[in-house]
Amino acid sequence: CGCRAKMVRAAGPPLRGARVTLCTSRGKLATQVGPKKQTAPQPGKPFFDYGCQYFTASDDWFAEEVERWASLGACQPLPAGAIGTLSRDAGFAPCAGGKCWVGNGGMGPMLDRLIEHTAREFDDVLELVSGFPNVNAKVESLEKRAAGWVLRTKGRSELGPFDFVIGGFAQHVLTDPFLKSGGAASERMLRCLQRVESNQLIPIQVSFEGDALPMDFIAAHVYGEESLSWICNNSAKPQQNGRWGTPGQQHLTLLSTAAFAEREFNCNPKGYKGTAEKSMLSAMARVLGVESLAKHRPRINRINHWEDGLACNTPPASRKCLLDVDVGLGWCGDFCVSPGLQGAALSGRAMAEVLAESICVGAAFDRAGLLPADEAWPRIGAGETGDTLLDMGAFSPALGLRAHLTHTDLVPSAVGGYDVAAHTGAAGKPAGGGDSGHGKGKGKGK
Repeated sequence: CGCRAKMVRAAGPPLRGARVTLCTSRGKLATQVGPKKQTAPQPGKPFFDYGCQYFTASDDWFAEEVERWASLGACQPLPAGAIGTLSRDAGFAPCAGGKCWVGNGGMGPMLDRLIEHTAREFDDVLELVSGFPNVNAKVESLEKRAAGWVLRTKGRSELGPFDFVIGGFAQHVLTDPFLKSGGAASERMLRCLQRVESNQLIPIQVSFEGDALPMDFIAAHVYGEESLSWICNNSAKPQQNGRWGTPGQQHLTLLSTAAFAEREFNCNPKGYKGTAEKSMLSAMARVLGVESLAKHRPRINRINHWEDGLACNTPPASRKCLLDVDVGLGWCGDFCVSPGLQGAALSGRAMAEVLAESICVGAAFDRAGLLPADEAWPRIGAGETGDTLLDMGAFSPALGLRAHLTHTDLVPSAVGGYDVAAHTGAAGKPAGGGDSGHGKGKGKGK
C-alpha cells in the first residue's frame, strides 16, 4: 500500500487530491505465543513464526526496500551460516551465500511495524483501518453503488465510497464469500481468483521442556524426509528490540512437505494432526541424530493446516497483478509473480503502476493479461530473478538451494466455485459419503 500512497502523494492530475484507505487483518506473516491463535507476541517473550519463516531479496528494487525496513528496526539478516540444508545422511550444510531476512520479534511484528510506519509516513493521503485486534473493524463484504465501491465491516459500519478497491489476499475460503458479496460487479474477478492454485502445508509449533536439542544452527531446509521440509528454532531469532535470542526453552516451528500435508488432510478420515505429530517429530529426530525425544520433553503448542499455502500457478502472460478496469476492482499477490514475500511485494508495486496508468491513459489503456478469468493458468515460475522454488516459497539463487516441489493433485479445485467442505478435509466428511473431490486438481480447467 506504500507504493500506492507514494503514487498519490507525488501525482499530478488526474490523481491529485486522491486518498488511500488501507484495511488490514491478520495475515500469513503471522507470529504468536500460547495456544490461542489471536494471542499477540510480547516483547522479550518466546514466540512462534508459523507463517512466513524468512525471506530473500534477489530483485534490486526489493533489496533496497528491505534495507529500508532494516533501518526502521523491523528486520535483520540471519548471521552467516545460521541457515542451510539438513538431511539424515549429509547433516547440516550452511547456505552458499545471500542474505536471509527475518522480522525482529517475528514476522508478524515486522509487518505490524511496517504498516504503522506507512500510516505515519503518509498520514496526509492514507487512512489505516485495522481489523486486528478490533475484529469489528475487519472488512467482510463489498458493494458497487452509483457513487462507487462501499466496504462493510464485521461491526456493520461502512467505508467509502471508493473509486477503486484493491485486494491483497488469495485464500479461497476468504476470497469466495468476499467477492460473491459484490454481485455481478465482482464476478469476473471472482472467476479469476478461483483459478489460483496453492499447495497445502502443516506447521507444528513445539517447545522442548527438557534437554536442548543438538542444533548449532537456527534454521534448515530438510531434504530426504517424506513428511518434513523445514525446521527452525524461533528462540534463536532476534527479539522485537533487535537483540538476538530468547532465554529458556527452545521454541521450534516445523513445516511439512506439501505432499504429506495434502495427503493427510484430504485423504485421512481420522484427521491429520495425530499422524503429523508422530511423523514430523520422528523425522526431526532423525535429521538431528536424536535417538529418543523423551529426554527433550516436546510439548505441542499448535498443529495447523494451511489450506492455501504457497502459490503454484500464475496468470498467463502475467502483468504481475489483476485489474477489472470497467468496475475499478484490482488484485495483487505473490501468485502473480513468484511464491513468497518478494513476489507479493513486486505484485503490489505493479498494481500501483498499472492502476496509475489505467487512470492516466483512459480509454487507450492496454487491458491485455489483466483479467484472465476463462483461460488456463500455467505453473508458477521463479520470477525474473530466477529464484529457487521449494514447497515453502521462492528463494534467492545465491543461497545455493536445490529446488524441491512436492505439490500433488489431491487439493480440490476451486475453478467454478469453492467447496466449503474442502475447509475441513477428509475428517470433516460423512463416513462413506459422496465424492471426495480428490484428483480434481486446481489449474486443470475444470
